[in-house]
Amino acid sequence: MRNRREKKINTQKSKKEKAMKKVLTLMMALLTALMMAGCEDDSGSNNNDVDKDIWIGKWLSTGSDVAVLLATYFQYDSVRVEFKEDMSIVLETHVKDGAWTTQNGIYAITKSTTGNVHAIDIDYTAFVQSGIIEFTEGTPDEMRLEAVQTTPNIGATPRTVETGFGSDATLGTANIQKYIRIE
Repeated sequence: MRNRREKKINTQKSKKEKAMKKVLTLMMALLTALMMAGCEDDSGSNNNDVDKDIWIGKWLSTGSDVAVLLATYFQYDSVRVEFKEDMSIVLETHVKDGAWTTQNGIYAITKSTTGNVHAIDIDYTAFVQSGIIEFTEGTPDEMRLEAVQTTPNIGATPRTVETGFGSDATLGTANIQKYIRIE
């Protein structure tokens, strides 16, 4: 009788041990799957760009997108601008039948709480500009900029988020620069 009882106890222990091993194996498999999911390669995705501001990158204005004021008075046929994440900016202007000129500086964009037109201040080595900027996501992304020189003072009044693009009675739309993203 004692042998039967021991066999029964051993059988029950064996069933419990097997069940525990199954549970432990399932838990280990789940833990492994979770760890592997957390370590997946995301190099093909744009997860790192989620928080990147739309203006970061290189932009080009050429042909009829160059502001009439810049094309007429300065003979610009192309303008490139690069907004960097460290708040530095590179402006490259090309004179018709001439060479490229580069201005470096820093910028600050004050985001609007009421729309997609924002205030911008740009401090280049040789001059300072203020105005407004607008970004439109698309293929390609587009940017509009209307900024005037404020230092040295030339008597121009910067457009504001409230006044909007083309609202200067003297300049109208002649100072609105249009860009497309190139990088």
